[in-house]
Amino acid sequence: MTRQDILDRVQKYFKLHELVGPAVFNAYGNDGWAVLQTDALHCLLIMREGIGKAFTVNNWYWNGTYDERGYRDNLSYIANKKTKAGKLYTSGHVLGCAYDFTVNDMSPDLVREWIVDHAEEFPCKIRLERNFNGIPITWVHFDTKYYERHPKVYLFDV
Repeated sequence: MTRQDILDRVQKYFKLHELVGPAVFNAYGNDGWAVLQTDALHCLLIMREGIGKAFTVNNWYWNGTYDERGYRDNLSYIANKKTKAGKLYTSGHVLGCAYDFTVNDMSPDLVREWIVDHAEEFPCKIRLERNFNGIPITWVHFDTKYYERHPKVYLFDV
């Protein structure tokens, strides 16, 4: 599938403002799709079509509280905080290859289980976050950062 094919299908389920924050959306409009990596979009599409339920990534556009669950630009709170603290920040979110999301009427554990069970459908390796500081996360994080040593679907803790 070409990038355009992927974009055409992804846009049936997601508006750009759901995948980027307000700074990118307001500065670039529809050209903001350029900051999103093709493999990650393809994986998001496979998950959305395969699971068949609505996903929530960012909801800031509707006055919701999520604005950094997709692409994180240098002005976003998390990335900017790390920079000001002099900390290296190479999250998949700033690389355009990570998404945090919830699925309507489906627990994060069941979503992760679905992803593991369908690993061979994805065009690349996927990393799934399970726990943050020893606490199970209440959303799904996936990214397509590539590490040779990792299996097709790699579960990790932060």
